[in-house]
Amino acid sequence: MRKILLVLVALSPFVAQAQPGKVQANGITIAYESFGKPDKQAILLINGTGSPLTDWPEAFCKDLAGRGYRVIRFDNRDAGLTTHLDSLGQPDWAGIIPLIKKCGPAPLPYTLLDMAKDATGLLTALKIDKAHIVGVSMGGAIAQILTINFPDRVRSLTSVMASSGNPELPPAKPEAMAAMMTPPPASTHADTLSNYMAGIYKALGSTDGEALRKQRALMHINRAWYPTGTARHAAAVIIGDNCDRRPDLAKIKVPAMVIHGDADPLVTVASGKEVAATIPGCELVVVEGMGHDVSERFLGQMADAVVRNVGRAKK
Repeated sequence: MRKILLVLVALSPFVAQAQPGKVQANGITIAYESFGKPDKQAILLINGTGSPLTDWPEAFCKDLAGRGYRVIRFDNRDAGLTTHLDSLGQPDWAGIIPLIKKCGPAPLPYTLLDMAKDATGLLTALKIDKAHIVGVSMGGAIAQILTINFPDRVRSLTSVMASSGNPELPPAKPEAMAAMMTPPPASTHADTLSNYMAGIYKALGSTDGEALRKQRALMHINRAWYPTGTARHAAAVIIGDNCDRRPDLAKIKVPAMVIHGDADPLVTVASGKEVAATIPGCELVVVEGMGHDVSERFLGQMADAVVRNVGRAKK
């Protein structure tokens, strides 16, 4: 499917190549790429834990841009080419772990709300008043929090592979958690690191073949390998995604959609179903065979769903 999309977007005269840039926002430097005409409605793509902007496939971005939207993917703080917050140190796990499921203050380097403020800061820097917000995994939680706290900046919400923060939801499968908790090898060798990353993709349910998983991993590693920031992301998720957002999700008024794979081993499909049942008028799209990964096989189906939800918003 990804190869088909690449051919289609290459033939389209309306889709510009990615326009990279950096802006100052919320006290950090944010690296981003923009596709499509800047005067079109914006779709902002928010990534998951430790993921750089390249984890949103370029073919997916160009597909959406070819349908008449400006598409923006960016590196979260502590990922890719956005500011690395080494000054904050590593998370205080001894202080954090006892507070899981308590839904109160915790000694975090930063929170998911801070990361939502990064996203709105990026929009402001790009002079975008409102955008369609699409987030995957941790990015889905950030997208929900952005919509809850900054509703005037949101045209529509698409939450992908994310939960409501309800700590009583079914847990991840042990093998998926084990993969996520395995630290990277102490190596600077690209082949060694790409094997590690490709193994994580596979454990999370990627349907891509081995060669494509390796290619994706090398793209990440060669552009900006920074595993140190992943621990700070994880701390924000562990606390933020064990704090029930359902009362606030029930107040969302913009068009909303949940996309979730029925084979997701990390954030179970029950989690996505709960989010969809909580947000008024939310459409649920359960993708057969999709795990916790934006795999090639599902790009067209995901793009169709996002555009359908975006089309429900007021012009």
